[in-house]
Amino acid sequence: GRMAAAMNTEKAAGEGARLPNTVVEKPFVYGSAAIALKKEEIGEGQHTHRWTVYLRGLENEDLSSYIEKVSFHLHESFADPVRDISVPPYEVTETGWGEFRIMIKVTFRDPKEQPVSVYHQLKLFATNKAEQVAVGDPVMSEMYDEFIFHNPTQKFKDLLAKKPEKKFTDHFLMSHFETKGFIDKEQDHISKLTSANKQVQERMDQLRQRLYVLDEEIMQLEKIARQS
Repeated sequence: GRMAAAMNTEKAAGEGARLPNTVVEKPFVYGSAAIALKKEEIGEGQHTHRWTVYLRGLENEDLSSYIEKVSFHLHESFADPVRDISVPPYEVTETGWGEFRIMIKVTFRDPKEQPVSVYHQLKLFATNKAEQVAVGDPVMSEMYDEFIFHNPTQKFKDLLAKKPEKKFTDHFLMSHFETKGFIDKEQDHISKLTSANKQVQERMDQLRQRLYVLDEEIMQLEKIARQS
């Protein structure tokens, strides 16, 4: 029993230890969608739009294998301005009349990983002709980004590598979400990283070669110095 317990403790320590020289990147999208309210929906109120702020996977896949919760910090004029969402889809829907900045804070399933915050400017109105939308369609504002995990633990790395269990394909905004452009962006980023990596390797090889030559020269000079 004691032996097994010791081995388990060792295993737990191993799982809790950070992996050296390991970087894992996970792409995600955050943004908002706003639809103008109909006259009868406005009634006596001041509110002009129904909006949804969200954080999602590139293809609206479930990210809960590695995300513990997403907190949306709304304008303090809202009741309970901090909304913690621990079950995906990670989103908050409200009505309002003003545009403001929303902090989106992501907490991960490994407490060793610091939470990450991004800021999104809620967009209710199209700002130019190109952004004009048909009546009843949402004004979309989305950003592509990546979580970058340096030297995660083995346990967390496994969670990051886990295939998403589901995609929220029946989401009411699915047809408005940008997908292909963001996937292209991710692919482009990967190929840039690969080529940058290759350049770094080549540069290191060159430097090693130069070091080797310099070492040879130093040895020659030391030899001459000893002889004189």
